[in-house]
Amino acid sequence: MKLAWMLGWMAGAAWSLAAAGEWAAVPPHDTRTGREGGWDMGRLEVTVGDFAAYLNAAGGDGFPETAQIAKRRTGGYTARRGTSRQAVSEVTAAEAEAYARWRSRQAGRTIRLPTGAEWEISARGGVEGAPFPWGWGGRPERMARFDASGPARKGGLFPPNGFGLHDMAGNLYEWCARESGDPPGRRLARGGGWPEREPSVLRVDRGMPFPEDYRGPDAGFRLLREWKKTE
Repeated sequence: MKLAWMLGWMAGAAWSLAAAGEWAAVPPHDTRTGREGGWDMGRLEVTVGDFAAYLNAAGGDGFPETAQIAKRRTGGYTARRGTSRQAVSEVTAAEAEAYARWRSRQAGRTIRLPTGAEWEISARGGVEGAPFPWGWGGRPERMARFDASGPARKGGLFPPNGFGLHDMAGNLYEWCARESGDPPGRRLARGGGWPEREPSVLRVDRGMPFPEDYRGPDAGFRLLREWKKTE
């Protein structure tokens, strides 16, 4: 089973990300908890360029300048030099959700943050029981951006998982939707981040409860798109 999966993973790693499009399907499939899946996930974390475009279109005057995003003297926002293709960080959970709502209105589809369970199912790439998006074993430093001096210069530098999703481990922690079990004032983020030193934080079943207003260089997000169109 593992050999067959590795062969499939190697084939997936050869895909052209540009040709693949923004979304990857997480199809219904059997898991230990029953039949799961049935949505699309962003192949990459939301980028600085995409988030700056949202700020300019939706009127994000209250958003602060960050290491990646600057305010123009003439008004509006722009990606700082060399950051437009990076995954956007220094974004709170509420700001990530506002971006998702904006995308939903544009698309006429429900686009949102994934729940922790949806994120984990997507991160496994269809390989039940796998602790990492790439399966078992391997050298994490070759599979994910962590124990690093900064975030990746762009998404997709590491091989995708079985669903075609990149950077589900490492680079940035990814905000998940609020759930009833979250500690008061805190929100779960998953995947690990570039400053982490311990590979175990990259496990798909691990989460980090950040303050909801956390605005750090190691936290960003990716989006889930529901299959059913809004009326």
